[in-house]
Amino acid sequence: MRAERRDTPRIPMALEIAFKVERQPFFPSRTRDISLDGVFIETPHAKLPKKSSVEVALKLSDNGQAKVHRFHAQVTRVTPFGAGLEFDKADSDAYAALLSLVFATEPKGSY
Repeated sequence: MRAERRDTPRIPMALEIAFKVERQPFFPSRTRDISLDGVFIETPHAKLPKKSSVEVALKLSDNGQAKVHRFHAQVTRVTPFGAGLEFDKADSDAYAALLSLVFATEPKGSY
C-alpha cells in the first residue's frame, strides 16, 4: 500500500472549478477531492502536461458569502480522468477560505 504524502486530509468533494494553463482561457471543470495542499480535478477533455503551471479559480464560502478565489498550482499527477494539482501560491483570504472548507464540521459538497 502506498503511503499518503499529504500533510492535511484529502476530502472527497465535488465543487465547480475553472482552470487555465498559461494564456489559454479558463476551462470549467469539477473537483473530485481537495486538501490544503492541492486538488484533483476532472479533465476528460483537456489533457494537462505533468509539471505544468495552472491557475485555478474556485468558488468558496467567505464569511457566509460565495467568493471566487484563485490559486496557482502545478500538475503533479495525470490520469485518464483528470489531474492532481499541488497548490503553490494562494493569498491569505483564499487560504483561510480553503481552511474553512477542509476542516468544516459539516460536508459542503458531495461526490
